[in-house]
Amino acid sequence: MIELRPYASREDVYRQMHLDDNNRLNPDGEGWVVRTWLELTHYPDSYMVLRQDKEDPSTEARIPTTKYRQMVIDTERLWHVVSHLGPEPRYALITSLESGPELDRWIRSQLPAPVNV
Repeated sequence: MIELRPYASREDVYRQMHLDDNNRLNPDGEGWVVRTWLELTHYPDSYMVLRQDKEDPSTEARIPTTKYRQMVIDTERLWHVVSHLGPEPRYALITSLESGPELDRWIRSQLPAPVNV
């Protein structure tokens, strides 16, 4: 569980964008560590910023971090930060999981059922 204090400005948000270093000790061919994120507080204007290239805004995606939002993110491949300008700290549960068939099955079980039209 983490407590995330508000950033002072959008510039501060983007200065904190980073990649994680979860896999440097993994042997080649072993599972890849990804992060799950469960948002525990609700601030309608807050969102996760993801970029493939830190310096290229055209690669950016934004995911609202509404209460109970659940995400699985490869935080070593995607530059990331949560844009939260306040007024109070926010809380989230972040866990590390190994990629593989079990995680893939769990992700698929969490997706909404397809709609037949």
